[in-house]
Amino acid sequence: MTRSLTTLALATALAFAGTAFAQDAGRAERDQRAVARVQALQQAVAPGKQIFIARQLSLTPEEAATFWPLYDAHQSALADLAERRADLLRERDEKVAANDFDDGDRADLAEDLLALDTDEAELLEATFGRLNRAGMPVAKAARYVELENDLRALRHFGLEGAPDYVSQ
Repeated sequence: MTRSLTTLALATALAFAGTAFAQDAGRAERDQRAVARVQALQQAVAPGKQIFIARQLSLTPEEAATFWPLYDAHQSALADLAERRADLLRERDEKVAANDFDDGDRADLAEDLLALDTDEAELLEATFGRLNRAGMPVAKAARYVELENDLRALRHFGLEGAPDYVSQ
């Protein structure tokens, strides 16, 4: 009887180990695909964001005449938001360096960063609406939103002044 329980326990442990190994292998594969996608995006954007967007959208001359002024306005507003974010992080860094960054400051920073994210999402939504009203094909306007979201993730991941991750 003891031998049967030992065998059952060993078989159960091996089954769980196999499942855990398969999950780890699946996770590693997903991670590798994500890293490859980020690297491909970085390479595609390297010649310049405007060139990247133009290649991705394949605009007709008429679409380009509609799109680029709205794109430029969007980029200008994004630059203002990026400046606000940089100012917040610079202020945080100065307070941390002066050993004067308390929980109230942390809460204020979190609220300000969340407000910035909201402002950026609202900006993209407004730009999408403007593109649609200007007669851009929905597929291209939606693709632009996807591209800006991908570039936003890339921009925020590489943000200067972001705190390092702690591994445990």
